[in-house]
Amino acid sequence: MARPRLFWVLAASYLVVVLLCTVSLGWYAIRSVHNFAVDNTEKELTLRAQLVERQLGSSLVQWHPRDLQEFLRHLGEASTTRYTIVGPDGQVLADSQSDPSAMENHGDRPEVREALAGRTGTATRMSPTLRVRETYVAVPLFRHGEVAAVIRAAVPLTDVNRAVRSLYIHVAVSAGIIAVVAAALGLYLSRRLSLRMRLIRDGAARLAAGDFHHTIESSRTQEFGAVAESLNAMARQLDQKIRAISDQKNEREAILSSMVEGVVAVDTDERVITMNRAAAALLGVDPSLAQRRSIQEVVRNPDLQRLVGQALAHDEPVEEEILLRTPAGDRFLQVNGSSLRDTDGRGIGAIAVLNDVTRLKALERMRREFVANVSHEIKTPVTAIKGFAETLLDGASDDPEAAQRFLRIIVGQADRLASIVEDLLALSSVEQAKEGDAIELREAGMGEVLQAAVEVCEPKALAKGITVRLDASPVGVAGINPPLLEQAVANLIDNAVKYSPEGSTVEVTQRLVAGEVVICVRDEGIGIAREYLPHLFERFYRVDKARSRAVGGTGLGLAIVKHIAEAHHGRVSVESTPGKGSVFCIHLPAVTVAGRA
Repeated sequence: MARPRLFWVLAASYLVVVLLCTVSLGWYAIRSVHNFAVDNTEKELTLRAQLVERQLGSSLVQWHPRDLQEFLRHLGEASTTRYTIVGPDGQVLADSQSDPSAMENHGDRPEVREALAGRTGTATRMSPTLRVRETYVAVPLFRHGEVAAVIRAAVPLTDVNRAVRSLYIHVAVSAGIIAVVAAALGLYLSRRLSLRMRLIRDGAARLAAGDFHHTIESSRTQEFGAVAESLNAMARQLDQKIRAISDQKNEREAILSSMVEGVVAVDTDERVITMNRAAAALLGVDPSLAQRRSIQEVVRNPDLQRLVGQALAHDEPVEEEILLRTPAGDRFLQVNGSSLRDTDGRGIGAIAVLNDVTRLKALERMRREFVANVSHEIKTPVTAIKGFAETLLDGASDDPEAAQRFLRIIVGQADRLASIVEDLLALSSVEQAKEGDAIELREAGMGEVLQAAVEVCEPKALAKGITVRLDASPVGVAGINPPLLEQAVANLIDNAVKYSPEGSTVEVTQRLVAGEVVICVRDEGIGIAREYLPHLFERFYRVDKARSRAVGGTGLGLAIVKHIAEAHHGRVSVESTPGKGSVFCIHLPAVTVAGRA
């Protein structure tokens, strides 16, 4: 239902009050004027009757009825008043307007009865003789202390009404003017009050909309001024408090956004209140769509849902490691949950902090595998060296031919052990330099580096009758560390020579593909099955362990190549077909194209 405006409420109230006051005062004034006119008429009639009474006095009996009738007629015409003389018995002795003989006895008239009783009598009624409404005043005429006659004066009420009607008009006009002026003044005051209230209302609406810089103009009226000042003070306080809350919110959001840990806060109904970007990324959800939705809708993981329920139900923090399966792969999360409480200690929700420990798990697994692999790789040559050394000590040294053979085995195993240690040191050195950005890169071509790597591996290739062919046209420049890159390419060529049959060809090429300088080493070896390709660059990984050890591999060469490529901000790739050979490539980001720089 529409609510009326204050202006119309005040205006209507003013108009009703003015109307009631005007009508009341007008009615009172008219009644007072009417009564005044009637009283004044009665007084005048009394004076006129008394004047006639004094003129007649005790000589009434001496007047002839006809002369008395003529006297009253002349007197009535002169004063526009009807005069009547009534005897003690009620008979009309003379009348200024009618024949006394035709008039009935007036003894029963109220004013006559009062006068016969010695008092002045008044009455207003319809005259049966003249058929008009008249006002009568009767006074007694005394003779020897007794009422000898009654002298009555009367005027038609129409004359009185005419005079009163004129007064009515004046009173009505005056009251109307006063009412109009009062109504106009009331409307003016109502409009001023309404405008002042509208200013306060508009100011309050702007404050409600968040415009706390708006100031409501104060008023000279105490009440309106107090309201305006209170609203202005409230606006200043709200502005300060909202700024403080906004600053706290921004600080909290900045902290949550900058955290690498995921943070999820829920209310007592397990509906998401807050979720930072890290948590959204870990859980694979849109934080804007997660707001006010239950944790069961947002995260389809029963372990996390259970942990949130435990945090809501218990005061003590809860901690658990959960497995989260995502399209990108399995993630291990370390989740710490605790309840949220307000200043009164009442539970208002719970918070869960998610730490992605997938990489730590992988590193731990790699560490265990690395230790196991290193132990296994070192144990084999150490066992061989120890076994053949003990054999020599037990008397095999007396057989020169056997001793020579055992010593050659010991030297070979020592060389193998030295190669493992050397590769481990090289891999560790590359990893430390890569993590600390200590590798110095400079822009250079690849020709000299590739040529040096081929020359290092060429003697071993010639020993197997393998041809190493280099195609390194100056097609691109990259930021490189020549010694490290040479080592990586040499490792690839060395592997190709090891696993290629005699008389085959190893091809080393350099190409510019999609903004990358790509160095590839192609061989014609036995090839590698597709399921083994993702693991080739892991430490100590071998497809055929027996054959790898037979050709003298340590299992670290490709891992070293991978880390050197990553130190150059590049990557490695491999393509292989069993029975047809393999292609190992190093991809480096190109800086310029030769001849176009």
